[in-house]
Amino acid sequence: MTTIALEPRLWIPNLPFDEEESVAAHPRRRGLPRSLVAWLLLPGLAALVAVGVMYAAQTAQATALTYQIASLRTAKSQLLNTASSQAQRLQEVQSAGQVAQSATRLGMAPPSTWTVVNPPVTKTDPLTPVILALRGG
Repeated sequence: MTTIALEPRLWIPNLPFDEEESVAAHPRRRGLPRSLVAWLLLPGLAALVAVGVMYAAQTAQATALTYQIASLRTAKSQLLNTASSQAQRLQEVQSAGQVAQSATRLGMAPPSTWTVVNPPVTKTDPLTPVILALRGG
């Protein structure tokens, strides 16, 4: 059996994965216990969770309001269309031709002769002289 002897290295890199050198070169330091580190990180983690929950709540509320705005705009346009059609129908019903047609259907007819009706004048009315003066009589 042959034995291979290792030659001494001229340059030895200090690599972190070299166990023999890292253990010898770096003695174990005494730091904060892991439980204390966890307790110190807990408020930061709680703050991140709170911010995330608030962001999700605001996003949900914004989405709900967006849907509500869309439904209100749809309702507004329907109401405007209804108001427009009703205004048009009112103009049609109030037209002179429609009024005459409705009157004929009800048996009404225009008078054969036109006469002006004057209200009866009473002597006790204090405005009688003014009315007579304005008429020219």
